[in-house]
Amino acid sequence: MKNALTFGIMLGPHPPWHKIVEQAKSVEILQFDKLWVPDHFVSPNDQETPWFECWTMLAGLAPLTSKISLGTMVSSMTLRNPAMLSRMALTIDHITGGRFELGIGAGGAPFCHAMTGISRWDPRECSERYREFVEIIDQMLKNEVTTYHGKYYDIQGAIMRPRPIAKPRPALSVAAHGPKGLRLAAQYGDAWNSYNPGKNLTPEQSSQVTRQRYERLCDYAREAGRDPAGIGRTFCFGWTSDGLFRSMDAFYDAIGRYREAGIIDFCFLYVPGNDAWKEQAITSYELLERIALETIPALRKDV
Repeated sequence: MKNALTFGIMLGPHPPWHKIVEQAKSVEILQFDKLWVPDHFVSPNDQETPWFECWTMLAGLAPLTSKISLGTMVSSMTLRNPAMLSRMALTIDHITGGRFELGIGAGGAPFCHAMTGISRWDPRECSERYREFVEIIDQMLKNEVTTYHGKYYDIQGAIMRPRPIAKPRPALSVAAHGPKGLRLAAQYGDAWNSYNPGKNLTPEQSSQVTRQRYERLCDYAREAGRDPAGIGRTFCFGWTSDGLFRSMDAFYDAIGRYREAGIIDFCFLYVPGNDAWKEQAITSYELLERIALETIPALRKDV
């Protein structure tokens, strides 16, 4: 049996708040499966852009929505202690009634480091930290009490009560591109997420790189004694050359190629009125509505 396709929207945390609420409600009314929020100190593209904080924004949106899954795409270890992040995830799990998906990642945007006073780690330290970060969160979302002695993090008898509403836990989605990260996703993730296959790639090359990453994830999952089919696979568009919103033909072509590459959960940026992103993101409500009411049902019928 093939995996069902799911579709989500990433909202930019751009003030004013009432506009964000309006957009979130529209996304839910149109029956998208997921609503994602990025987690940076400021916009990674333009530090002058007005910007809200991810987790307080999710807490605000939770009681204003009722069915759609809410998630972070992604929470970076740059900004969060893993034990505290686990507690935050547990809290949002309860506020949403079990509708939360925790996306985590290793990378931190340069502004996040500079503006918060957190040193940039070299690649080796970043990789080592990420392993500990993922392992701790995996344990804390599973267990009532966690003790973990690592090189960078030392967790002593961390208690996680109450237990999560989502069963067996809030979904943990691990961002990964290279071999070490993909091993972590394969071993600990309920899902794997990816976004940018690389710079200066053609659309075909981008989806092919994604396919190679997915095949490696499958190999690592089997090595870990897991069924790869049980791991979710999310791809966030916006940073490839696909130009999927240039036309409906381009949209169907892009989704088809990434489906063949193993992706079953698709995330699109929604930035109404921002024409600079018009080929890579949904920039109008009319297009959002068309994607929701016409193209997604057609894609699901084709599965």
